[in-house]
Amino acid sequence: MSGSSGPDRPGPGAGGHDDCSRLRLTRQIEAPVPGVADALTPGDVLAVDLRAGTVDIVVLVDASGRDAGSVIATGRLLDCLRQGAPFEAAVLTVRGGAIQVEVRAPA
Repeated sequence: MSGSSGPDRPGPGAGGHDDCSRLRLTRQIEAPVPGVADALTPGDVLAVDLRAGTVDIVVLVDASGRDAGSVIATGRLLDCLRQGAPFEAAVLTVRGGAIQVEVRAPA
């Protein structure tokens, strides 16, 4: 066998939690929730929550615990969230209903 690091080894191309801490994605909020997403301003920070189901959904949650919308996740982000790596989403821009966030590990 070549290169096995034991039962906790990450999948192919993955580097575990350390690799997850370097992951940064710029995304638009999908299906923004009225009354929550429209109150967001640049600099706001949302929690990133993985909602497991038939299709896993990555939901952004405001400081009051309300869903603001979701983001389209990469396979790497999903892997990291399934491993328990924490993420947050910082609001970058708000242009009408188009809200851009940076998904990243907390500082």
